[in-house]
This record gives sequence, C-alpha cells and structure tokens, in this order.
Amino acid sequence: MNRFREQLQKGGVFLSDGAMGTYLHSKGVDFDDCFDLLNLTRPDVIRAIHREYIEAGSDIIQTNTFGANRCKLHRFGLVERLAEINRAG
Repeated sequence: MNRFREQLQKGGVFLSDGAMGTYLHSKGVDFDDCFDLLNLTRPDVIRAIHREYIEAGSDIIQTNTFGANRCKLHRFGLVERLAEINRAG
C-alpha cells in the first residue's frame, strides 16, 4: 500500500504545498506570464519548487495546472496546447 493511502487510513492532518504563482514570482517569473506554460518551457523550475515543498514537509504536492484551462490559456494563445500543458503538469 502506498504512503498516501496509509496516511488516509490513519486520519489526521495533511500538509499541502502553498501558492505556486507567488512562489514562481519570487523566482523571477512575471505575474503577466503564463505560469502553466512553464511545465513545458521550464520544467526544471517547477520540479525544483515541488522538491522544496517536499523538503519543507508537504505531504501533498499540487500540479502546476491551476490556470491550465481553455479560458485562461486563450489569453496567451495557448488553447491548442491545453492537453500538453496539463499532461506535463
């Protein structure tokens, strides 16, 4: 049985990662950039942030796909890459 299921059966509290957008901005990504596109263009940055959250004690890591939907990606001209971005995330 995997660790997540074991923890679920025990009950208790889970610690999840924090605000990806704010963290990306602190790493130099502009708020006007498409954070989700980084899954394809800078996967190293996304992996490093997830690693930092794990090292800080997070039990649950959320994918970098908060804005990876048709409405948001349309603003960046990336609707045709929706599935690719989500898979990478």
